[in-house]
Amino acid sequence: MPQEKDFPDFGTDLVYFNRTRREFLKLGSLAVAGLLLSDVVRPSLSAGASVRTMRSDRAVALALRDAGARVVTHVPATGAVAVFDAVNELAGTKPVYSFNEETAYSVAHGAALSGARAAAVLKAHGLAKAANSVIDSLTLGTTGGFVTVALDDPEGAHSDNIFPLQDFLRGTGIPFKRAGRETIYDDVLECFLWSEKLTVPVVLFVDSRELSREPPVLRKTLPPVSRRYSRDALRHVLCPPLAPYQRRVLEAKLAGKDWRSISEPVLPPVPQGLPALWRQAAAQFVPVFEIFQALRAQIDFVGGDTGLSSLFAFPPFACVDACSYYGGSLPLAIGAFLGGPKRVWAVTGDYAFLAAGHLGLIEAQAHRIPLKVLILDNGRAMATGGQPVPEGLLERVLGGWTSFVRRIDTPADPSAVREALSRAQASQRLEIVHAVFRG
Repeated sequence: MPQEKDFPDFGTDLVYFNRTRREFLKLGSLAVAGLLLSDVVRPSLSAGASVRTMRSDRAVALALRDAGARVVTHVPATGAVAVFDAVNELAGTKPVYSFNEETAYSVAHGAALSGARAAAVLKAHGLAKAANSVIDSLTLGTTGGFVTVALDDPEGAHSDNIFPLQDFLRGTGIPFKRAGRETIYDDVLECFLWSEKLTVPVVLFVDSRELSREPPVLRKTLPPVSRRYSRDALRHVLCPPLAPYQRRVLEAKLAGKDWRSISEPVLPPVPQGLPALWRQAAAQFVPVFEIFQALRAQIDFVGGDTGLSSLFAFPPFACVDACSYYGGSLPLAIGAFLGGPKRVWAVTGDYAFLAAGHLGLIEAQAHRIPLKVLILDNGRAMATGGQPVPEGLLERVLGGWTSFVRRIDTPADPSAVREALSRAQASQRLEIVHAVFRG
């Protein structure tokens, strides 16, 4: 096995950690990639051609605005909050802060997947907290550029402890770029271009001690995103049957190769083509998804998470468009709403909803988003062996959301399912459809 090499000094080049070679590799320059910044961007007409100096935190915010980032998320943290507040000041909007970093990251990822440029502004510890979503977003990929501005605190001046951000980035394998002292504005724009070139998320590594510096800034604007979102269950639905293929696609992207030539696996039909341990559990969901499938023409995007319910992305149903971590369906769908599509659903199981999905309800309410949520409640985590949910726990968590809940106690009854799903789809507010398969 190759020996792991120490972190080299690549300056401000974009790099990632190659697991096979056990070393950091430079992804080349924008000029090599055909993305020379001066050729791609245009001087901003509103700003004129003059160079100005400004604090680095404001330069980052201005770059996010000039890049056309439609969605920017943030959990309050020293240093990072100045960037986010400046983003909203420049846009003339009221800040909507997130409460959980994994949720915030996933919302931004959902927006980028839907075709918008998006960013998450987080400190290093917050990005580590979002780790499951980070590694899943790398595999799932993006459509519009997705840049995380990660504020490093190398001296632990305002953090729990001293945490080497580069070690975390090495572990995830996500491409990242160190912000230059004098080039931080252009670095943000370059990260968006790289993200769209590779169709993966990119991290801009910012030393928080440099935020008070005043680098020169010549404003520019990026051209619109050239790609549009299209449904692709093979790449966007993360699950064990597709994991080897999706890994090969990611490695090809990072190597600059054409991933489209990679042999595609056959999507298994649901429920007949599933492993025996999953088949019976998935079969009881069929009556609900038969009705949901009939509504699909009215729905722009359906987010899922890594439970049995997301396997209904496969034929003959095609009821889920993308899924990431366990409980990530809600923030992914919220991001898709903010990034473009307006009719969105999140499909989840009871265990996944309790694990992390419920945090998405807070985000949806904070943004006043008419998210629709379908919870398939069988009282167990069937994807991992049938571990039970304590009796009454889901009802307790949903207790604060009672006015938004539509309960289906007879999910095998097509009329009951159709009425609940149709009413939720027609609603202009948050809706939670709770389908109970217990008892």
